[in-house]
Amino acid sequence: MAKRRIYPIKGYPEEMVSVAFAKTSRSPEPFDKIISGLDPESTKKFHETWVLKFGHGSVAEHASLHLAAENISRLSVECIESNRLGAYTEKSTRYQELDKEHVHFPKELRGTRYEDIYKETIDLLFSTYDSMLSSMMEYYRKQIPKKEDESEKRYESNLKLKALDNARFLLPNATLANVGITFNSRTLMHALTKMLSSPLSEVREIGKEMEASSREVLPTLTGNPIPSTYLEETGIQFHSELWNQRSGFEKKVELVAYEKDALEKIVASFLYKYSNLSFKDAESRAKSMSQEERKSTVQKALEKLSKEPPMREFEHAYYTFDLVMDQGAYAEFKRHRMLTLTTQNPTVHLGYHIPEDIKKAGLDSEYTAALEKATEAFKDMEKDFPYAAGYIVTNAHYRRCLATLNLRELNHFIRLRSTPWAHFTIREIANGMLEEIQKVHPDLTFWIESKS
Repeated sequence: MAKRRIYPIKGYPEEMVSVAFAKTSRSPEPFDKIISGLDPESTKKFHETWVLKFGHGSVAEHASLHLAAENISRLSVECIESNRLGAYTEKSTRYQELDKEHVHFPKELRGTRYEDIYKETIDLLFSTYDSMLSSMMEYYRKQIPKKEDESEKRYESNLKLKALDNARFLLPNATLANVGITFNSRTLMHALTKMLSSPLSEVREIGKEMEASSREVLPTLTGNPIPSTYLEETGIQFHSELWNQRSGFEKKVELVAYEKDALEKIVASFLYKYSNLSFKDAESRAKSMSQEERKSTVQKALEKLSKEPPMREFEHAYYTFDLVMDQGAYAEFKRHRMLTLTTQNPTVHLGYHIPEDIKKAGLDSEYTAALEKATEAFKDMEKDFPYAAGYIVTNAHYRRCLATLNLRELNHFIRLRSTPWAHFTIREIANGMLEEIQKVHPDLTFWIESKS
């Protein structure tokens, strides 16, 4: 009997590892023997033939790389993080104080009449950010006494975190960020194509720099990315036809589509999994149950649940939300990638958020003056530079997106983003989504709880 072996593949280039794994489909040899027989030239030829020529992308998924991107705008981070199958960690505006030296100036605006408008707006936003941070620290110092067992350093740190959570609304999308990126080669090629097709010059430049850096690790599997005519021209066409069509909003969270028979579908999926029934027969049985019996089945599927996520059968129910949230909240929301997300471009036409504590501190007039300046600058610039105008949109400005999530992912999102340490505006979205699904499916969603 062949002996079981589990071992790491260490000390080989990523591209060579992916060839060794690919060859196991036709070779009886163990992986360590396969890889020991490879060399850089044979590896290169294999990928050129099977991945780049014939499109066997699954092979490319075994080759990964880690990229560090520093001092890129938060707007460009959005393009990078829109690639669902990557992993990302970025510099937080909640925990770090920033300054106007860390701002992107788009090439599109240089030498135009908007150059001075842009600079003046950035200066005002950051000077107000600095002032707001200092003033909110003083406000919280009066409102929150130091605990007896709390050190002065810890006390000041906690006050600053609360102040940052309010001041960060003034930061524009032009603010520079650092982001750590992990891609497999297949995702990398998709990401580079998307970036090279961007209407923003900064994103295209970053795409070229990422391509050059990636070749140091994946010389062949970086591929030969070129801009996509489909992505470029389709976006431009739709934008030119629709950019000035607008709606206001009454609700920040609106459930616009869901499966009315979701409970029956989830119950049927459990009957299907643990029996030998066809789904049609399992569904028929689920529908013949009483409502109480169906709820009892869901309870049985969850009663042993601890810290792990619930079973995947809960993914068979989908919900679509029309969401309006501030740009700062959206920056957190977009990191949840197990969903389908359709996002409108950054805008000022939906208004902006004013935090309650800024009102209580009597700082709202100073705050709104800076945001009104950014709002007017955007409206002026968008006529000629609709995409570059997005850099001046702040964390406070509202943005609309359409999100479709399954119930399992909704549970994860709500539990994570409704906690007391989540930012208060993303917490509002999470709690709103929970309220919406519990209205339509109380017997299916009773187990999902807000952590607020």
